[in-house]
Amino acid sequence: MGKTMKIDFDEEKHEYSVDGCRVPSVSEILAPLSADRYADLNPWMLKAAAAKGTAVHEACELIDYGVEPEEDPETDGYLVAYQNFLLDHEVEWQMIEGVVWFSRFEGETPLYAGTLDRFGKVDGVPTIVDIKTYASLSSDSQLAASCQTALYRDALRQMRCEEEDERRAILHLRKDGTYRLVDLDKWDDERGFSSKDTAWMLYAIWNNKDKARKTVRKGKK
Repeated sequence: MGKTMKIDFDEEKHEYSVDGCRVPSVSEILAPLSADRYADLNPWMLKAAAAKGTAVHEACELIDYGVEPEEDPETDGYLVAYQNFLLDHEVEWQMIEGVVWFSRFEGETPLYAGTLDRFGKVDGVPTIVDIKTYASLSSDSQLAASCQTALYRDALRQMRCEEEDERRAILHLRKDGTYRLVDLDKWDDERGFSSKDTAWMLYAIWNNKDKARKTVRKGKK
């Protein structure tokens, strides 16, 4: 887009804002996809899993910038998996933990924002990569990641003012040092599924709920 826009991100609250106006995150919009999956899990387990995922992401970022992470039994296996991926594939990252956003019109407050894990060329193909550290990669997890990367792709194309044939993929890192690269476009095609349509439908649901919340707050004044 022609106008430069600065997005502020509150890491503690995991909230994005533009000029003081809060913008929904991609994960917030897609929360219904994971609500049932996490409903029965112990909150402590969820917190521990989130902390592990954050630690692995941060360590992978260090590797990409040529810094050797400190050894940690909790993350070492995942980092071996990431390094194996880098050895097996020709990788040229253009964005590492990059913030992206999507606006309907130029200069308008974004409809949503998010932080994609990686974007760049993998074996010569422009690819949006979402790094996961789940114990196993379920169909629900792949569905959520497909919708997530669909929104990232729309935002990325708009910000870059160009439309490439970007591939979307999950890089599933395992504790035993192995990994799996899942082609999400192929995953969609095999199921006759449009992750983009589903993601935007969930945005419409979130937007309607947000308008209702604002109306209630306004009525209380």
